[in-house]
Amino acid sequence: MRTSITLALALALLSPVNAWAQLSNSPIPDFTATALTGEKVSAAQLIGQPTILIVTPSTDAAKDTRLWAAALRKNVDQSAVRIRDVLAIDLPFFMSEEDAIGRAKEKIPARYQDQTWILNESILESALNIPRDSARAFVFVLDAQGQVIARVEGAPNEATLSEVEMAVRSTQ
Repeated sequence: MRTSITLALALALLSPVNAWAQLSNSPIPDFTATALTGEKVSAAQLIGQPTILIVTPSTDAAKDTRLWAAALRKNVDQSAVRIRDVLAIDLPFFMSEEDAIGRAKEKIPARYQDQTWILNESILESALNIPRDSARAFVFVLDAQGQVIARVEGAPNEATLSEVEMAVRSTQ
């Protein structure tokens, strides 16, 4: 009995690692979102140039997202890679996408509103193995073909920023 509990615990602990291993080098899933400017955007727009995708699965993850946006804009050559933020939110039944965009526009500077997308579906979260309502931001580096080549989560630190920078360099 003790062995089976230990084995079950070990498998449970390895599951997220295996899920990420299966995701690595897979294409970004197809999705449609709305930029804060009102423009409809899709996963197809992530093809053609390396992209850093910051996924914000909850309001609790917003602080991590702000820290990542600042760190990436300071440390990554944006002529070589584009940076996009996806607010992956589950809107309550009484809130429209327009209301969500209005609230987001109040907090995000106008110069970044075309780079910030609202996604009101869980396709991206499911495909990228992002826990719904996670309090941590998730950062993905995509190559020019839209393949996921790196993933980090939480607030940026020296190690995670270095991992993202190395992944971006590998696309050059």
